[in-house]
Amino acid sequence: MDSGALSLVYRSDVAHSGLDNCGFWDQNRVVFVEDAGDTLHAQRNALDSAYLFDLNTDYSNPANQPIRVLAEGRDEAATLDSQFSGMTGFQNDADNEITGWNESDGDPSAGGLFGAKIPTPFRGGWRIFYTRQHGENVTREILRNEKAGHDDED
Repeated sequence: MDSGALSLVYRSDVAHSGLDNCGFWDQNRVVFVEDAGDTLHAQRNALDSAYLFDLNTDYSNPANQPIRVLAEGRDEAATLDSQFSGMTGFQNDADNEITGWNESDGDPSAGGLFGAKIPTPFRGGWRIFYTRQHGENVTREILRNEKAGHDDED
């Protein structure tokens, strides 16, 4: 293919910026995770988040905003970094950004490669994971809240 087109989905603002990695939630929705950095964390007094964007939504309308699906806190390593930040000789590792978002049904075959299937989170064996950089390097799984009473089409 020799031609194509790019279109703006969302113009970042202070509350939703430093968008870094992404993963499709389903056919029309994508999750972007932030790596805002320590300066922006201090400026907006907030740590990183993951946001769900609906690709059928007109985000040029200020009333339409992405949905926060994950709000990051500080692990112990990030807390120590924030306490020592600014001290002579101390290197802050920025231990609190979300660096990965992955949905998988666990299929190890070629049919399980990213993009081969449309994800269906929490159904049909699909599971969701996110990772954090630096700090404790923990990978976490996001589980469906069965008590919330969500419809399977959510």
